[in-house]
Amino acid sequence: MATDLLELDLLRTFVLAADLDSFARAADQVARSQSAVSLQMQRLEEITGQQLFLKQGRGWRLTASGEMLLGYARQMLDLNHQAITALTATHIAGKVRLGLPADFAESGLPIALARFAAIHPQMEIEVTLDRQAILAQQLQSGKLDVVISFGKEVPEHAIPIGPLPIRWIGGSNNTVASLQPLPLLLFEAPCMFRSAGLHALEKIKRSWRPALTSGSVAGMWAAAQAGLGITVRTEIGMPAGCKAFTTSSGLPALPDVQVFMLTYKKTPSAAVKRLIDILHETITAQLNDIRKRAKKRA
Repeated sequence: MATDLLELDLLRTFVLAADLDSFARAADQVARSQSAVSLQMQRLEEITGQQLFLKQGRGWRLTASGEMLLGYARQMLDLNHQAITALTATHIAGKVRLGLPADFAESGLPIALARFAAIHPQMEIEVTLDRQAILAQQLQSGKLDVVISFGKEVPEHAIPIGPLPIRWIGGSNNTVASLQPLPLLLFEAPCMFRSAGLHALEKIKRSWRPALTSGSVAGMWAAAQAGLGITVRTEIGMPAGCKAFTTSSGLPALPDVQVFMLTYKKTPSAAVKRLIDILHETITAQLNDIRKRAKKRA
């Protein structure tokens, strides 16, 4: 029987399960067992009186009722955050130093920073865009408070955000994927995306040539938009005029990459912790949207 009371703890787990597309990954985030999360979702269905999940192959998808609840759940959790912050936040002054790859610069970052500034208007936010190796060095030396990173695996003390598929990305010209040798737009070595792409081509013995080598993500996107070749990247920050190629194009499959955050201090300050929470929510929603678009293309 449906009631008129929705528990925030259930809604938080529900949103995580939907965003991460997995009960198991949601369980990791809330420090519960997968069976406990399944019971939570059953409880939520009992409260709402609606079926929220529908089996699809080995996985599941949200029903129409589930999609409707997801929108309301996000609003309720956001209002809860705002209420807690308004009642407990202090007027903190100082600086928060954030490092991230250029992929994130125009991809959810403005929203996250605006939300943080509204909560801590007296805080100064210093943003550094650079290569991961350089950001890691600055974090280790204490020049940065938090860094967003990509990696094959999530380090032991990192804050996991979620997996994201690596893609072959080019402009609107479909024929570029069939060119021999394949013209590639590559980031300067060392680069995990470059290595993943070249390894995949080597496995199928596909020839390639460097059409562009750059240290700038913006430069690679511009070259892709112009039709100069294909790059290897995630869809984070992918500009208009570019698209991700599917395996039907004849290009080999690529692995997933993990997105996570690293902090300088094991116990960050209240302001840094709040920035981490906002970034986590923003990027998790973004990754979920990318995965949903990928499913539609498949």
